[in-house]
Amino acid sequence: MIMLRKFIDRDEERAYLNREYLSESFSFSVIYGRRRVGKTELISNFLKDKPNIYFLADKRGTKPNLFRLRKKAAEFFNDFEPNLETFDEVFEYIKTKWNKRQKLVIVIDEFSYLAQMDDSIPSVFQLIVDEILKAGLFHLILCGSSVSMMEKSTLSHSSPLYGRRTGQMQVKPILFRHIRKFFPEQPLHEIVNIYGAAGGVPFYLLFFDPNKSYYENLQNVFFAKEAVMYAEGEFLLREELKEPATFMNILYAISKGAARPGEIASKSYLEAKDLPYYLDTIIKLGFVRKEHPVLEKPTTKKTIYRIEDNFLRFWFRYVLSHRDEIEQGDKKPAIDDVKNSFNAYLGETFEQIGKEMLISLNSQEKLPFRFQKLGREWGKIPMVPKGQNEYEIDLVAVNDDTLEILFCECKWENNKVDIDVYFKLVKKAGYVKWHHDRKEYFALISKSGFTDRMKKEAEMKGVLLFTLEDYMPVKKRAKSKKI
Repeated sequence: MIMLRKFIDRDEERAYLNREYLSESFSFSVIYGRRRVGKTELISNFLKDKPNIYFLADKRGTKPNLFRLRKKAAEFFNDFEPNLETFDEVFEYIKTKWNKRQKLVIVIDEFSYLAQMDDSIPSVFQLIVDEILKAGLFHLILCGSSVSMMEKSTLSHSSPLYGRRTGQMQVKPILFRHIRKFFPEQPLHEIVNIYGAAGGVPFYLLFFDPNKSYYENLQNVFFAKEAVMYAEGEFLLREELKEPATFMNILYAISKGAARPGEIASKSYLEAKDLPYYLDTIIKLGFVRKEHPVLEKPTTKKTIYRIEDNFLRFWFRYVLSHRDEIEQGDKKPAIDDVKNSFNAYLGETFEQIGKEMLISLNSQEKLPFRFQKLGREWGKIPMVPKGQNEYEIDLVAVNDDTLEILFCECKWENNKVDIDVYFKLVKKAGYVKWHHDRKEYFALISKSGFTDRMKKEAEMKGVLLFTLEDYMPVKKRAKSKKI
């Protein structure tokens, strides 16, 4: 059962929509983002105190949607339903009937369904914008869940609607720090567990019952074949991709540890020459990210690929891997797999949280310097045998103008971080080739805090020590629940 909670976050998005609405002339916003991310909830919250006609399109085609919009418009004006046969006639009717001195918001939700079923729709709405709505007090919102279709039909240079919008917004998953508001009584490490499986997608978060243990939630939410989340990973890909099988193979390979192009191609049953097309597609959709060492040029061949979306990473790693057993009603192999590997899996999630934390501190100017770039760093150690000659640093932040650099390690471990972690970080920093006259700083981000030795060393050397509590202070400590 989904637990209903109050609308959370989206302050910047709501502020943008209100600015558009309060402008004195016609406004036209394009809103897009993956399914379940909260677009409709955002729009509904925005519409609460404004006159509006909200219409949710479906996949039945142009005529059925036209007749439904016609009826919706007539109901709004408390009028008899007019006999109108085209979308532009319906919008002309709305324009004629609207005579108040404030803006009317007209929302076409899932506009991508209309455009997908009828490729003339963008041209029709070009006419509606240019010849019907533009001179009136209207705020048109076109919203859609198919990122690729929305970009093609409204944002690309080839779209008839290109250049007409007054603004666009891609609604993305919420940040980790906002997830606390969904689970105000939960300890922070349990919120990390949830974030590692559901990411920042509000709809997914609502399935987690704070009164149940984490493993109970996984069994009910992910590892039951009748559960929404069990099929959600495949549905998400089918929303964007006509033939998702190859893309699923690639995502599965990455979820199981393949990171470099050669090993991804091999484990996806692809020839290496065919891989770039597929990777480029899912990178544009926000499913995968391309990484190179932060201090290298973007053209470097030192490239790895990671799944960007926490939900998809979890779904491919744990749900798809155990689909055969789950289909037979056996949840135990999936749960056992999570119990045995989840701490290691969350290492990458904790790096993401650490990156978010440093970005926040940077914007507040609470670090020793203002950094311009932030990312992972890796490379070769000279004069060391192959197999032992690679180093990796979780996060490196730099300012190219002031020649300042920050090296940071993120430790998702049950033990307190001791002094050896700091010494290893200093050693790895020595392998980094970036300006001999640089000013170095060091930071550690820990799940479980720091030993007294580490605290003393940090005080003497100026090492920055952070925990989740530093990022998200807890006024009253909640009791820890066993997962």
